[in-house]
Amino acid sequence: MRLLSTSEFTARLASPYTDAKLAASELLLDGKPTGLIVTGAVLEAALEWQGCRIAFFTDDIPFEDMLRIYMFDADMSLVDAAVLGAMYSTGTFAELTLQPPNALTFRFFGGTVWRMVLLAEQEFALPFLSDPSGVRREFKFFRHFRIEGKPQPDGARDISGQAETTTLRQTATALPHRASRKRFSKNGTTRS
Repeated sequence: MRLLSTSEFTARLASPYTDAKLAASELLLDGKPTGLIVTGAVLEAALEWQGCRIAFFTDDIPFEDMLRIYMFDADMSLVDAAVLGAMYSTGTFAELTLQPPNALTFRFFGGTVWRMVLLAEQEFALPFLSDPSGVRREFKFFRHFRIEGKPQPDGARDISGQAETTTLRQTATALPHRASRKRFSKNGTTRS
């Protein structure tokens, strides 16, 4: 597992973002166009693992950026893909860390560290149920990588976007005095 340099794997914008469609980019290998077009505007990172290439793209849309992960085989055929993000939520791709032999971690959204496990053989997965919240894939029953993470709701993060590690403090307040068991009659006099 290794990161690919921009001379080995890069992308150029094929069509910009408009109100009608997302940006698309053409992939280049060794500086040569491949003719492959993927959704995404900015190539954040690319790596090679067991002959496969994994590319991380963002849409470059403020306040609603998505992370698109593509996995290609040695012939540059798409074998798996996933999208991370949510409406009205944005993320910044950061802290990519390789964990050989087959895993990596990164931050994007949800105040969490996401973990991606690369699978030597495809794995059975139930559509819509096998991925964490905020991860979407095409409807299919097998995957070549697994994404793990527990995104936090927006209210559970501090201003830097990192998950808070402390619990909310509860403020002790005096409870109101219990009303006495005395009952009042209609005219305001006390009866027991």
